Amino acid sequence: MSFFTFERVAKGYAQYRPYYHPLIMNKIRQCTGLEGKFENALDVGCGTGLSTIALQEIAEHVTGTDNSHAMLTVAQAKNEEKIPYFHAPAEHLPFKEQSFDILTVCGAINWIDRSQFLPEANRILKDNGWVIIYENFITEDMHDNPAYTRWYQEQYLTRYPKPPRDESPLTLSECGSYGFNIINDEPYSNDIIFSLDEYIDFIMTQSNVIVAIDTGKEAAAGVKMWMHTALGPLLPEKKGTFVFRGYIWYLKRIG
Repeated sequence: MSFFTFERVAKGYAQYRPYYHPLIMNKIRQCTGLEGKFENALDVGCGTGLSTIALQEIAEHVTGTDNSHAMLTVAQAKNEEKIPYFHAPAEHLPFKEQSFDILTVCGAINWIDRSQFLPEANRILKDNGWVIIYENFITEDMHDNPAYTRWYQEQYLTRYPKPPRDESPLTLSECGSYGFNIINDEPYSNDIIFSLDEYIDFIMTQSNVIVAIDTGKEAAAGVKMWMHTALGPLLPEKKGTFVFRGYIWYLKRIG
């Protein structure tokens, strides 16, 4: 089952996912030693285009691909930058050999078959090209509110467990077998301030909740009602500062 093919999910991604991506662009610039811009960049698993738009900060020409028509429809609808988007799975990219200087994957690698994707990335990258894989996820931590941590661990994750995905870390041997060196593996964190309603809107875009709704376990209205009832008392000021964490893998094509 694909969790990202529904129009409701795509619109939620576009409206309620935090735009943290400029933070990552700055880190990419620092790690790669980039002074100007890359010439050609590809954003794989681009979703609704947030990560693709950010990529323009470090690349002259940007292209996005995704395997979800619903996500691409939303990306195209707000495409003021006229970025070219293509419907394509990460494992079969419709581009010629050595077409790009850098390839990014934001929040999608856990849903991709790496044994097929990495050879494709090697094929379409220029010599010494980069693959940047990064994630950003909400944690169980909220500043100055340990009660939230208990709620997240004991109630939220019990009611909405994570669906299966490949969360195994990349290894030197795996990347080397497909023609890449791992240059860096950088963990990071960032804070996001949410009101109660903003938090709930964001959580509705999480795969944990998407599965519960789309398998018929719960209705969207029921999820929101439970969130208000269970979480509302933990946010007396109706907002809080939530801790997000992530990682960035910097892979460089050999040769």
